[in-house]
Amino acid sequence: MDTTLMNFKAQEARALLRLILPILATQLAQVGMGTVDTLMSGYVSTRDLAAVAIGTSLWMPVWLFLAGILVALSPMAAKMKAASSIQDELPDLLRAALWIGIVAGTLSGLVLWGMSQALPVIVDDARTADIAAKYTLAIAVGMPGAGIFLAYRFYAEALNEASQVTRIMLTGLAANIPLNAVFVYGWLGMPALGGIGCGIGSTLVFAGMAAAMAINTRRRRIPSGYSLWRRLLQPDFARIRSILWIGVPIGIAIFFEVTLFTAIALFLTDLGPVVVAAHQVALSLTSVTFMIPLSVAMALSVRVGHWLGSNRTDLARRTAWLGIGINLIFAVISATVMVLFSYRLTSLYTPDPAVIALASTLMMYAAVFQISDATQVAAAGALRGYHDTLVVMLITFVTYWLVGLGLGYWLAFGRGNAGGAEDFWTGLVIGLTTAAVLLSWRLWVVSRQTDESQRPRQATGQLL
Repeated sequence: MDTTLMNFKAQEARALLRLILPILATQLAQVGMGTVDTLMSGYVSTRDLAAVAIGTSLWMPVWLFLAGILVALSPMAAKMKAASSIQDELPDLLRAALWIGIVAGTLSGLVLWGMSQALPVIVDDARTADIAAKYTLAIAVGMPGAGIFLAYRFYAEALNEASQVTRIMLTGLAANIPLNAVFVYGWLGMPALGGIGCGIGSTLVFAGMAAAMAINTRRRRIPSGYSLWRRLLQPDFARIRSILWIGVPIGIAIFFEVTLFTAIALFLTDLGPVVVAAHQVALSLTSVTFMIPLSVAMALSVRVGHWLGSNRTDLARRTAWLGIGINLIFAVISATVMVLFSYRLTSLYTPDPAVIALASTLMMYAAVFQISDATQVAAAGALRGYHDTLVVMLITFVTYWLVGLGLGYWLAFGRGNAGGAEDFWTGLVIGLTTAAVLLSWRLWVVSRQTDESQRPRQATGQLL
């Protein structure tokens, strides 16, 4: 291997890590806000804890869908920044993303309002349903602010300012604790609202983070004299369509993934509380480890977009496969930890020996799919950099729902005998492996075609 290639890989790995670490910290802070709500509502009552859990299961998929739409801004802005001829158009792209964030955030809030109205019919316990509905409604009010924050966040990450996002997100996490205390426990003379107060606290945090990102971006990344918010009254529908064309398939793909695990949990309810609890413990642990490959994938979208904007399609392709290699290293480490410490890790969640035993078994399945999961998420992230999201959405649907869930259901219930959680996790292993193969193949095809289409221009010096 020549020295030039080795130097590029070393430099690009450092560039990726400079993005990965703050993005990972931001992701963990986001998870931490949900953990704070869970812990603080649990100290009020079991009913409040259950209500917050129900409400979270409603608003989190909506939040992730909204984030999926707006994450399209990262590769688009990175590509535009690298193409010096169109750098001046970056604020216009942000303006279009803010318009989407406000409108889509408002629509998301209306969807959550509708869901909250249905909870008294779905949830048997009337008091739990009432708390869950009001908690969800409080979160719904904050969704436009969440949309604004997400637009600014992905814009900043694309411009290599991920550390600014991390600082604001960590500040939001820290502020969430006293705000929750005020509204949940009734501090400072406020009425004690229990679980409902968690929703109010989170909504205020969303608004605060959006305002902080707006101020930070205005100072650092918007040209003097550019009236960003005044121009929002004149939406640029061409740019809005371009973001939605890339972002909506990403949001739908994320929705497929989230609802896959929800569907498995629902199917497992017939097998008893031990099975459901073990599945939830194993899923919680794998969700934490997944934060690392997910952060790599998000950084990969930015770096691939950067090289494409610089008309270096060869370096974009190398970066894509380098990112997959980095993810595979993390996957081997996490799989090893799962195999060696499965019992100790699962016992942190529950003292029940039956739950620990089954959850430890499921962790072996999780260890197996670490490599395929890391590969598929990195390949999908790189493909976002190429603006290739529609095919990714279709592959995700087929491999997650038809292969993964379909096979798991057949193994558990389709052979004339009641199966168990292991059957569904077998389906996950096969589904994620299929996704890894298909998405890697798609990345190979798209990156190769893009590279070959650029070579004639590079040869003649007619770079765009």
